[in-house]
Amino acid sequence: MGNPTDLEPDLGGTGPNNAASPLPGTIPQDTTLAAWLAVLDVLEMAVQAAERTLKDPLGPLSVPAGTVAEPRPEKRWSPPSMPGQLPAAARRRAVALAEAQERVSRRLEEVRQDVARQLQAVSSVPGVGAPSRAIYLDVNG
Repeated sequence: MGNPTDLEPDLGGTGPNNAASPLPGTIPQDTTLAAWLAVLDVLEMAVQAAERTLKDPLGPLSVPAGTVAEPRPEKRWSPPSMPGQLPAAARRRAVALAEAQERVSRRLEEVRQDVARQLQAVSSVPGVGAPSRAIYLDVNG
């Protein structure tokens, strides 16, 4: 799958600890900035979830019995309607996020192609995946 360090979550100094993000429990004065920061938070969590999937493709299936698995999102993301343009204070974070999304997208595509090659190889083996048929015929019965 590649070097595990290639998959480390690194959004280039982005995330809730970024200087452009407000301190926990504080509300930024600019509601447009606050709305954009909330959207960036959600998108960063999605990138981090994709990176976790790359590290552990089985995800909840690999969790030991009796433990609670993380819920999986079921619906597609649709962009929110934003109150205004991206504020300059969030621009650096948004650019770093876009780069992280692109990097993870490329890696997911590589893994998808690898799985497709493996499935093709398995399906080329005679008898693999073929429906089972009776081996013996009862002629006395």
